Amino acid sequence: MDRFRIWTSISATSETPIFGESGARGHKGAVKRFVPGMLLAVLLGITGPCFAASSYAVVSGVVRDVHGTPQMGALVELFSVDASAIVTAFTDDHGRYRLSSVLPGHYQIRATAAFLVPVTRTNLRLQAGAAAVVNLTMSTLFEAENWLPAQKRRADEPVDDWKWTLRSTASRPLLRLLDPSNDPEDDTATSSTASTTSSDTAEARRRSLQGWASVSGGDGNFGQGGVREVLMLNRTLKDGSSAVMRTEIGDPSQGTSTAASTEMTVGYERHSPLGGSTRLVSSYQSHPELTYGSGTGLQVLRLASTEQLNLGDMVMIDAGTLLQAERLEASRFASEPFVRVMVKPGSNLMVEYRYATGRTLQSSGDLDDLKPTTDVLTDAAGRPLMAKGSHHEVSVSRKLGGERSVTVAAYHDEFSSAALQGSGLVDRGDLQSLSTEGLGMVTDPTTGAFHLAAEGYSGHGVSASLVQPVTSSLSAWVEYDLGTALRSSFPPSFAVSNVQSHIAPQTVQAASVSLRGKIARTGTSMKAEYRWQPSRTLTQVNAYNADPGAAYLGFFIRQKLWRGRFLPEGMDAVVEATNLLEQGYQPVLAPDGHTLFLAQMPRAIQAGLAFNF
Repeated sequence: MDRFRIWTSISATSETPIFGESGARGHKGAVKRFVPGMLLAVLLGITGPCFAASSYAVVSGVVRDVHGTPQMGALVELFSVDASAIVTAFTDDHGRYRLSSVLPGHYQIRATAAFLVPVTRTNLRLQAGAAAVVNLTMSTLFEAENWLPAQKRRADEPVDDWKWTLRSTASRPLLRLLDPSNDPEDDTATSSTASTTSSDTAEARRRSLQGWASVSGGDGNFGQGGVREVLMLNRTLKDGSSAVMRTEIGDPSQGTSTAASTEMTVGYERHSPLGGSTRLVSSYQSHPELTYGSGTGLQVLRLASTEQLNLGDMVMIDAGTLLQAERLEASRFASEPFVRVMVKPGSNLMVEYRYATGRTLQSSGDLDDLKPTTDVLTDAAGRPLMAKGSHHEVSVSRKLGGERSVTVAAYHDEFSSAALQGSGLVDRGDLQSLSTEGLGMVTDPTTGAFHLAAEGYSGHGVSASLVQPVTSSLSAWVEYDLGTALRSSFPPSFAVSNVQSHIAPQTVQAASVSLRGKIARTGTSMKAEYRWQPSRTLTQVNAYNADPGAAYLGFFIRQKLWRGRFLPEGMDAVVEATNLLEQGYQPVLAPDGHTLFLAQMPRAIQAGLAFNF
């Protein structure tokens, strides 16, 4: 049709008729004009398709949800600057689409699908002959409203834990094998570069193996002493499923005769077509350095499973169970189930009910933290104590505009037993003396930290939090808690054996303010926090929501080191400090007269380098 049209237009412009009354002369003149015109028509007819193809642009890509699952049947529309639809297409069973014969210019592209929030990519510039690849990621209303602090106790930037789930760009791992120029999280990357990333390259990355290795000194916490060697590997498949392995070996290397501690975690995540996910994580810990009464050594085996289900755009159900086996002088088996129900009656309102029986696993998001905690309590005979409790909470969150939000909650807690943390060297004679007096204590000679068992208690309280964006990537958090915590009444230099009789649950206040996020165009991730509560409190207020590693003044900074002549690519500098002002310490006396301290968190400062491969 193109050749016929061009030839017809050229022949129609001839001023002299090809056949007419002019006779032979007119015929010869017509032939003279017809031959060049025919040659030009043939030439244009041959080059016409090439000329037409080079005058248009092509847009293609893949539409996925935030779990990485391709979305079949999604509607993809290309709009002009004045918001008028230009061309539309539907994705195939692999989530792929293609928009051809698009004139050069500025456009915006949008994808819509059932049960998902429409996503729009603006400022799409198409040039003649260009083939732009625009991959679009859609989310449910729950995932889009990521302003909700569903689990406030988790820090935004873990010290050395890799958030291995790939739910969205906001929760992607910091440490991944990615080209910085095409990394959407990189502040220096431009939107045009990110939008024209090759789909083949993206698919290869999604199936790639990522890893991270680090060597650091212990942070002074219970069970975290000596030199720590960590290796993490993550394998992500094309359908969004992923498997992860984390191993950590701690060498005491401080004149102790105990063997190295070992921690290993293996996890698997599979995404469902309805937007939910299933996770299985198992971990094993061996701490031969820990001592109690007349014995040594701790072994813990855990198996956690969670299931998340989205019922349309209004209801999300998150449930799971943690099975745990501990071995000290005897063995203990326990299960800790949890359930969360989130209802979204409006675009700016969220209502949530939470039930948990342990602090370790309260949501599917808790499995992002692959470093298992070493929380262990023992009675005077060296048998592990049941640390199981219950937590009921109802919270209401409201978005106030932009990314600002406020949350108010009321809760009720039950603890079968409570853990008091402390620091100070306790020798074997002191341990045996304390055990004969009916006091259960587990010590870590590598760090000089110990856990002291206290009687359980019940309490209730209320909390409120406000999230206020400071910049597009940095937010300020303000939290207030009024609830029950254990508080001491003993004078200084009190005997540790009499601590049990001088502590009682009381209603106290706590408040914290923090700054979390990234500093634009610097490659800096940070979290600075100050948490205040009365000095004589021995446990955290609102313990099921408070971060176990946050007490008083602390900060965490991760800084990208730009690649140069002497530095390899993918290196970060990390600095972390906890309880920098050394607050909350309460002195008590050991049986031999040595001074011990009860404190929620010891003072610790760490710094080092992390290399991504």
